[in-house]
Amino acid sequence: MTNNFGELESRDVRGYWENEERDFTPWLADNIGHLENALNLELEVEETERDIGRYFLDILAQEVDGGRTVVIENQLNDSDHDHLGKLLAYASGVDADVAVWISPEFHDEHTDAVGWLNENSKRGIDLFAIRLEVWKIDDSNPAIRLNPVEKPSEWKDRVDLDPDEELSELGERRLEYWTEFRDKIKDRETVLRPRKPKPNYWYNNPIGKAGCNITFHVNKSFSVESNSDKDKLKCQILIRDDAELFELLSEQEEEIEEELGEPLNWIHPDETRGEGDRSYIALEREGDISNRDKWDEYQDWMLEKGELLHETFHDRIQQL
Repeated sequence: MTNNFGELESRDVRGYWENEERDFTPWLADNIGHLENALNLELEVEETERDIGRYFLDILAQEVDGGRTVVIENQLNDSDHDHLGKLLAYASGVDADVAVWISPEFHDEHTDAVGWLNENSKRGIDLFAIRLEVWKIDDSNPAIRLNPVEKPSEWKDRVDLDPDEELSELGERRLEYWTEFRDKIKDRETVLRPRKPKPNYWYNNPIGKAGCNITFHVNKSFSVESNSDKDKLKCQILIRDDAELFELLSEQEEEIEEELGEPLNWIHPDETRGEGDRSYIALEREGDISNRDKWDEYQDWMLEKGELLHETFHDRIQQL
């Protein structure tokens, strides 16, 4: 047992980001996972420096699964009335569902104001005051912490609430599988992003356009039946509520499949009316995550195909 503990030291954030617009906002947009962990939401950045009236919203994002609109206002100095007013104006300008204010230090009157707004907002918009912290221990690398100092009451319970997602034996297994998959993404150089694992049968990854994702699917049930969807693993492009984009991509079907080197399953939005007019462009294989001995093989397949779909579709989607 050692008694040689280091000293935890708080550092000035301006030692790492000199300018909010040029330095911090682009960094946060590229490392949105830090904010995802603080909010317990999976986010997709839609735009930075969004023009709203006479001002510019730092980051506009969307919750991946729930579709909630999120506005993010950053500052590298102590909280002030000006940034609180801008946050509310931006939230109004894009009809936001969640408003996030990030600062290295919040004065009591500003956290009180955020709390009061959460309690009294008739529309039910959720506001967060999040303190930006940088810490070091002796000569260690700096560590970033986004610490919520004011948030909606019972936020975590509301975010986690899903009547169809009791953490059963299957839920536990999915969570373990996606946690291992997330760790593999972290350990390699890849265009895929490590996202927070959840006990769902899907795991999403951004592809640089709102309403589109690369999604990975595992079994929906332990009781798999031959030739059914239940015993299929999938890696696919998901397109939400944009039949035109699907049609434009399908016009390139032959070229895309030749580039991929294998056929795709093109699922038109007409076939998914119960899912909110979603469409899919999918790669599939047989697989059952109840067989833990196969997890490495399944995860390696997902990594390979996810990177391949990103390489094949990313530029095409941006250009359409």
